[in-house]
Amino acid sequence: MRRARSGWGVIAAIIIVILVIAGAAAYYHKSGGQARTTAQTGQTRTASQAKTGSLTIRAATLQGGISTLDIMQAAHLLDSKGYNLKVLRLQKTPDIIAALAKGDTDFAVIPAEMAAKMIENGANIKIVAVDMLQNQAVLVRGDSNIRNVTDLNGKLVGAVVASGTYKIFKAYMKIAYNMTVVEENTRKPGVISVVNVPPGSILDALNQGQVDAIVIWEPFVSLGLAHGDRILASYPEMWNKTGLTGEPVMLVWVVRGDFAAKHPDAVNAFIQARDEAAKIWVNNKTYTFQVLGSLYKLDSKVLNILYNRTVIVTGNLNSGLIKSIRSEWWLAWKGGYLPRNPQTIPDTVFYKG
Repeated sequence: MRRARSGWGVIAAIIIVILVIAGAAAYYHKSGGQARTTAQTGQTRTASQAKTGSLTIRAATLQGGISTLDIMQAAHLLDSKGYNLKVLRLQKTPDIIAALAKGDTDFAVIPAEMAAKMIENGANIKIVAVDMLQNQAVLVRGDSNIRNVTDLNGKLVGAVVASGTYKIFKAYMKIAYNMTVVEENTRKPGVISVVNVPPGSILDALNQGQVDAIVIWEPFVSLGLAHGDRILASYPEMWNKTGLTGEPVMLVWVVRGDFAAKHPDAVNAFIQARDEAAKIWVNNKTYTFQVLGSLYKLDSKVLNILYNRTVIVTGNLNSGLIKSIRSEWWLAWKGGYLPRNPQTIPDTVFYKG
C-alpha cells in the first residue's frame, strides 16, 4: 500500500515542479524562442515568431511562380534564425527588377538570364543560390496535329513576352532548330508568330483555339497536362539539343549588393533557410503538397505532375552550378537576349559569404 504524502512532501514536490518549469523557460529564452522547423520533416514546433524589432528581410517572387520561397514562408524558416520575412508577390518579372533597383526588396528569385541582364546594365546585385532547374515547356492541345517543334513554323504561339521563359524559347528556336520567332498576332509562313498572353489566361487561350501552342512554366504546365494537353518539347530536352554542358538553370536567388554589404549575417541566414526549404521540398512530399496546394489551389493530380517535373537544387553555390549559370547566359546571349558576351561578367557577382 502506498503511503499518503505528508504536507511538507507535497510542498517539496510543488517546488521541484516550479524549478523544472523555470529551467525550461530559461532554456527556451536562451534558444531565442523562435519557431523551428525540421528540414527533414517540415513539422513546425510550437514557439514564438521572430521578435518585434528584428530585421525584416524582403523577398520578391513572381505571382503564380513556384519557388522555395513558398516553403520558407510557410515553415517560418527565417523566424527560426531571428529574422522576419516579408514576401512580395509581383505580377511581372520586370516589376521584380524594378523593386530591386528601387530598394523595395532585398532578395528576389528571378530567371538566370535576367540576373545577367541586370548585371550587364550596371545593377549592383549578387547571385546567392540556384533555386531550380528549367521546368518550362511548349504545350499543345492533346488532339493537336503538331507533332514536333518544326511544325510550329507558320503557327501562332502564346507566351508571356516579358518573361525570361519566352526569351529562352526564342534562343532555343534559333540555336537548336534554326527557326525564327516574330512577335505578331497573326500566323505567317516560315516563322513562329508569338502573341503576348497573361499567365492567368494562357491555358484558356490554348484550349479555346486562340493559339496553336503555348510557352509556359510551372505550375501552368502541370495544370495543362492534367487537363489533357501534352508537351511538345520540354526545356531540358531543348537544352540537350543545343549541346550545352551542365544543368539547365532556370531560377536564381539574388540579393542587392548594398544589403549584402550591410547585413552579411542576414544574407547567410537567408541562404541557409533557402537550402532548408529545398531539402524539405525534396524530402517531404506531403508537406510540400500541403504548401503548394494551399497557395496555388492545386489538386493532388496536378501536384503529382508538378512534383515529378520540378528539380529543386539543394546546397549552396559551387563551381559546377556557376558553370551551368554561365552556360545558360551564353544561350541567352546567342538568342539575342543579352546585349554583350556574358563572359565579361566577373566571378565577383557570385556571393561567397
